[in-house]
Amino acid sequence: MNDLALENIRIDPEIGDGISFTVDIRGTAHRFFVSRETLGDVERTLLADNHDMLASFERQHDKVQHAIVNVLKFGTSHNVTFLKTAFFR
Repeated sequence: MNDLALENIRIDPEIGDGISFTVDIRGTAHRFFVSRETLGDVERTLLADNHDMLASFERQHDKVQHAIVNVLKFGTSHNVTFLKTAFFR
């Protein structure tokens, strides 16, 4: 599960200020969301605009995958699973 394919990556203001994406795990699509604040915490910088946030998401791809693996150990929601800073450690 080291190389998860992140799909449908988009800014989704209906969920919050951050990035929404899906990951297919054994034929089931799981929806995830990582906030601008969490990405900023991971990078230790302020992400001033959506361009910065999307660029951060790309730079932190490996850490996002790590967070997904960590959260899968606890189970995910049938709706949207929010990736918190703790899952990146």
